[in-house]
Amino acid sequence: MMNRMTRFGIVAMVVVTSAATRADAQIRASENAVVTQTVDGTMFTIAYSRPQARGRTALFGKTVKMGETWTPGANWATTLEVNRDVTLDGQAVRKGKYSVWFVVRATEWTLILDPRFQRFHEERPDSIASQIRFAVRPTEVPPAEILTWSFPEVRADGVQIRFEWGAKRVELTATVQASHPIPIARPDALPFLGLYEWKWADDVLVDTLVHRVEFTHDGTVMRQTHTPFPNWYPLVQGQPMVRINDEWFITAIIVRGKVYEMDSDMVYEFTMKDGKAVSLEIRDSKDVLLATGTRVQR
Repeated sequence: MMNRMTRFGIVAMVVVTSAATRADAQIRASENAVVTQTVDGTMFTIAYSRPQARGRTALFGKTVKMGETWTPGANWATTLEVNRDVTLDGQAVRKGKYSVWFVVRATEWTLILDPRFQRFHEERPDSIASQIRFAVRPTEVPPAEILTWSFPEVRADGVQIRFEWGAKRVELTATVQASHPIPIARPDALPFLGLYEWKWADDVLVDTLVHRVEFTHDGTVMRQTHTPFPNWYPLVQGQPMVRINDEWFITAIIVRGKVYEMDSDMVYEFTMKDGKAVSLEIRDSKDVLLATGTRVQR
């Protein structure tokens, strides 16, 4: 027969478990959300609660009063976290986590990023030196029922961050630092410049063509030119080479004057002798050998 202490323990466990389940399954008037976007290794994370209009038509001016410092969310303050230094509408933002606030006015708002990120929505921040403040101009749009943060545009060098609620929209342009800059000084590129012959690593008996690639420098970037023209990915022809290691390069694909992607599926790994490249290997992103080549002309 079960003794009294055993029965008490089972009942207590059921009560605690039920309480935890109820807390986890709680329905909120403004549900929590997290949106994240990564660009070139820089991660943007916005955590917020999502209030709904629920029939309120004068959200800005009545629900959110003019001149009020307001977090664009609900419950706890909305937060923005970046894992690297970025710029936001041209303003420098150091890596870290910030609570996000708007000072709402009739035409021009003020965006506030405050390093004190763990704050309740009514715990409005006072002005301190480490805050970031700058003006933003909301636009009129068709009404959005539920408050939303999103990343509607992703570029090679950054993202567009969008806030929407009611008939108001605020858009911010974020720019990231390039992990591997494209420009390279001629003295740094010189050890690799010249003509190389190469062959596929797994196609020696079938492919009898002599493949050549020449690396040149145009005063700003190092470029590659293949002969014959590469049919496996024609976009690489004439494109800049991007240094990712002392002796490793990948190709930057430029389309209409903007970086389309960095082709990490073909890594050019040079072997050096007396300060000059004498051979190369081309490997994929999993370090599988694709091709080998040797220098034939400086």
